[in-house]
Amino acid sequence: MNSEAIGIVRELFAEIDAAVPRDPDAQTNHARELFELLALEGGEVEALGEPEYQRTRIDELGTWTGDPWDGTTYGIDGSTTRPLEYNNGLVVDAAHAKTAVTGDTAERSIERTGHIAGVAYLDDADTTLRPKTIETEHLTAELVPFPESAEELQNISKAVSAVAQGLSESKQAVDSLDAVDAALFLDGSVLPLGIAYWLLLDHAGNRSPAGTWDIPAEIVGNYIDVIDRQYERGQPVIGVVKTSSMSQVLSALRQKITRHDVRDDSGRLLDAPWVRDHQFISEVLRHDDLDYLTYTSWFVQCGQEINGQSYEVLEPLAGRLEHGDPSDYRRAFCYVRLPRDGELFRIEAPHLMVQDEQRRRDTRLKALKEIAQRRGVPRAIHRADRIARISRENRDTIEEMIERTESSYNYNWDGRWSDLADDTGL
Repeated sequence: MNSEAIGIVRELFAEIDAAVPRDPDAQTNHARELFELLALEGGEVEALGEPEYQRTRIDELGTWTGDPWDGTTYGIDGSTTRPLEYNNGLVVDAAHAKTAVTGDTAERSIERTGHIAGVAYLDDADTTLRPKTIETEHLTAELVPFPESAEELQNISKAVSAVAQGLSESKQAVDSLDAVDAALFLDGSVLPLGIAYWLLLDHAGNRSPAGTWDIPAEIVGNYIDVIDRQYERGQPVIGVVKTSSMSQVLSALRQKITRHDVRDDSGRLLDAPWVRDHQFISEVLRHDDLDYLTYTSWFVQCGQEINGQSYEVLEPLAGRLEHGDPSDYRRAFCYVRLPRDGELFRIEAPHLMVQDEQRRRDTRLKALKEIAQRRGVPRAIHRADRIARISRENRDTIEEMIERTESSYNYNWDGRWSDLADDTGL
């Protein structure tokens, strides 16, 4: 842009700035007033107890003193090549998942193991693509063909990547259970929401890959097995979602406002102007002191609406649940805001693990302590990301391994696939 164009944009943005109805402090106050309304009935998000937000000094959290569980923690993360697209219509993604261990007395032999999932889609009648498994002393790898009839998907490349990552991470988690004897952190949600949504679509009578393919049920079933085993041992499973496009809290808030006819002084229904939950909660938790973490109380996601009917996320696999019905396996969550850059984490746990008020406090405290240690993602997740990471050079090398067709360059690729778990449309 030249100086003339910048000047015009400055003028346009001055108009936008003048039209914003509240200054930052007033916007935060507005968000906090609305946050309290989450205690009302209605919508598909419920508060566990009274909605609260509070802050604690980081130096009070950043030690192991009072840790509800042993200082050792485990983390699971998977890195993907990103979807590799080729000019003959082939789409491939490979994911590499690892388990990391942190703590002064940690025994790290589990870190040598790993699971690799390669998922390939090619809608060509002449393809000879077949499933295959390769095992070495420390690694297990499997090749999984994606169903050719996937026209109902909005984005096949994204779906291929979601399956590769979900399969590698869930298999690695299950294979690690014998070694895990403490809190287990997952990078992302405690359930693979996009893939679970396929199962719900099929359960509700709609078309989805889960209708003719058993891999989606296998992936979600792996997560259920991990939750059940950890629950039996009294150890938590904690998901840390770093970025999110979700608007479930806001949708529930608007439904509560409408249902209870909550109006402002001028008689209008209260408005919630945010687009994403992360924007709204970031305003609620805004605090200028860099020495504090701010965080909320717990909420629970109650259902997923399909064709006007609400379903529990794990309803299609109800017979596989060992410790309750699908409502006990709902995702419970709270939020934590970092002081330096305002980054917001959604901390998740299965509802059956936090139904007790004391266990909710303990689980949140464990997550807060881990976050305070690094002022970022818990160390176990950070370490798992580091040892599983597929570098750019690795990606380029892997992409060139397909020799029978040319790769298709995507100018719009930005490298950010962190919202895979949130996007139920896939």
